[in-house]
Amino acid sequence: MRSLICAVSVMSLLVVAGIIGQKASATGDEPASIEKIMETLHKGRKSPLATIKTALKSATPDWALIQKESKTYAKYAADLPKNDPPKGDSASFKSLAKVFADSAKKLDDAAQREDLAAAKSALHRIGTLCKRCHDAHKEE
Repeated sequence: MRSLICAVSVMSLLVVAGIIGQKASATGDEPASIEKIMETLHKGRKSPLATIKTALKSATPDWALIQKESKTYAKYAADLPKNDPPKGDSASFKSLAKVFADSAKKLDDAAQREDLAAAKSALHRIGTLCKRCHDAHKEE
């Protein structure tokens, strides 16, 4: 009986350790992939980019919504420079990705301040960076 209790205890500890290990790796320091970043930020009419663009067109923007979406945008954009490009020069990609991440941070900062002009400017800067990076680094 004693050995059965010990075996069950050991097995329970292993299960708990496995669960904790899975949670640690799921929330670890691994950056999101380029594909995940692009899909999360840009795909669909309800993506952060589409939502922010639409909201900033209003004379009275929904700042709570913009702030929420810009925070998500900045979080994922910060992971882009941590990736390697699918094609092209790595230094060029890292440079463009850093400017993209910085622009996303500026967008979020402007949203938190409810500064419409600065938010629109940061969003415009992000838009100009997309084509430059895609032309040089996106696989076809």
